[in-house]
Amino acid sequence: MTRKMTHEVKEIVIEALKSEGTMLAAAKAAGVIVKTLNNEMNRSEVFKRRVLAAREEGYRNIADKAIEQIKSYASGVDTEGKPLRTDRNVLTANIALANWAQPGFRGVTTVQGRVDHDVRVITAVPRPKYDVIIEETKPKQIDKPKDKENDNGN
Repeated sequence: MTRKMTHEVKEIVIEALKSEGTMLAAAKAAGVIVKTLNNEMNRSEVFKRRVLAAREEGYRNIADKAIEQIKSYASGVDTEGKPLRTDRNVLTANIALANWAQPGFRGVTTVQGRVDHDVRVITAVPRPKYDVIIEETKPKQIDKPKDKENDNGN
């Protein structure tokens, strides 16, 4: 059973969400577990709105940090003016973070031209001839052999 969170703990959660952007980081900063935060959000609509707003602000902060790092790699110098050596792993991670946290970071993709979808399927296996199969499976009538006997049985 979880206890109700105090106002001070809620404020710590909100501040951590604004800076870090994740529920896990906020829960660690407040000394609680994520389930406690979720239960408190279900209990209090005001706290839920504040958490969602703080999370959005945290996403923007993450995106801003990632974009600043990408810009510094693009310019080739760090914030102090020293030449910067590009670390591709860090650059890729920052691009992924900016794509995740910043809506429209990649831009809008437009398709130029038109694609026709007329496809003809040619198979190597011919289709069975159902008329022939049906005729072959019907029982055939066999004519009785005619004997040289006459109609009287002689």
